[in-house]
Amino acid sequence: MSLMRNVYREGESLARQIESTRVPDGMLAVWHLGQESVAVKGGGVIGYFDPYLTDSVAEADPDGPWKRAFPSPLPPERITHADYVWISHNHGDHLDPATLAGIYRASPRVVFVCPAPLAGILKEIGIPEDRIVTVKGGETIRLGELSVDVIPCKHEEFDRDADGNYPYVGYVVRWNGVVFYHAGDTILYPGLAETLRTHRIDIACLPINGADLKRREAGIVGNMGFREAADLAAAIEADLAIPFHYDLFPFNADNPSYFVDYVVREYPYQKFKLMRVGERLLYASEKA
Repeated sequence: MSLMRNVYREGESLARQIESTRVPDGMLAVWHLGQESVAVKGGGVIGYFDPYLTDSVAEADPDGPWKRAFPSPLPPERITHADYVWISHNHGDHLDPATLAGIYRASPRVVFVCPAPLAGILKEIGIPEDRIVTVKGGETIRLGELSVDVIPCKHEEFDRDADGNYPYVGYVVRWNGVVFYHAGDTILYPGLAETLRTHRIDIACLPINGADLKRREAGIVGNMGFREAADLAAAIEADLAIPFHYDLFPFNADNPSYFVDYVVREYPYQKFKLMRVGERLLYASEKA
């Protein structure tokens, strides 16, 4: 009999785990769902960041390189428990109409949070206006017991719409006594580390897939790489760094072991966690 077993879950088993996990005060539960898709639970509130849980990008471009490297760990229609869904920007692996429509139909109380320029896209999906909260870079909003700071992202430029609003953002959420940062897609830019440091971030979820000429010529917008992500985590004094955006599309990825090696060599006291798809992390804030 094998002593080894999977440390992750999928499908009905994963959905039940998200629903049943008890999260005491001063803690968060985090599940990695692939790419930059993350489920988070704390204080009885369940949220999803940039959920991409279908294969719709590949279906829209059958001859392209967008086929998933692994199946979705959780069908959107099984997410009956979502309170909030945060969208960072309008790329198909971050704002997926099929995933969002599925969650909306299945979760009766879900509210969608997105940059102001994207509200029309959500309405086109069929999400009513009273279930959409639009945000602007640099502002702070309240969502029930949660406090959310909206961080402008440079992906790879600072784009703005006609009203001056950023279409790319990240989120710092004060949640059940933990400060959680989901970077969305961004490169480093002057002032980012200084802004983030003031929030005393506990968990920093950061993209590491980087950028290069070949991908830019293919129209693929880049992110910070593994070195920059590690440098940023250390600069903002994040308690725990979690790398993301390296696993779903092999042509637009990087080896996460490079991140691990760099952190161990350059920042030996920086905590990090390399999560597998469907894996649960239970985090207790050192501030509690």
